[in-house]
Amino acid sequence: MDARARILHVEDDRSLQNLVRIALEQLGGYSVRTAGSGGEALQLAAGFAPDLLLLDLDLPDISGLTTLRGLRALPGLGQVPAVFLTAACSPQTQAELRAAGVSEILPKPFRPRTLVQAVARVLARRDEP
Repeated sequence: MDARARILHVEDDRSLQNLVRIALEQLGGYSVRTAGSGGEALQLAAGFAPDLLLLDLDLPDISGLTTLRGLRALPGLGQVPAVFLTAACSPQTQAELRAAGVSEILPKPFRPRTLVQAVARVLARRDEP
């Protein structure tokens, strides 16, 4: 596991922002930067150079999927793995996310340890030869 991997978390709910940050930093040892909207994520991403994108599907400005597409269009972020945390995700939406190359889809509510394990799995796959 890459203990210093950088994770860009995109979530508009402040309590979830805090829960995810604490889980990933304290349980996983990751470096987390949080954006409260898709637009903010697009501004933060280039300077942060994330190793993993962790997104909510329902954001206040643009959807999580649109945000993912925008992030992947930025230089150096085209192959960055993505994980979605979402409260409601229909089979059709799951299919759209998978088609967009999303590595994991985790339901809300979630257990912090489950989140850390999913992130570790995705990062390990990224590092495989």
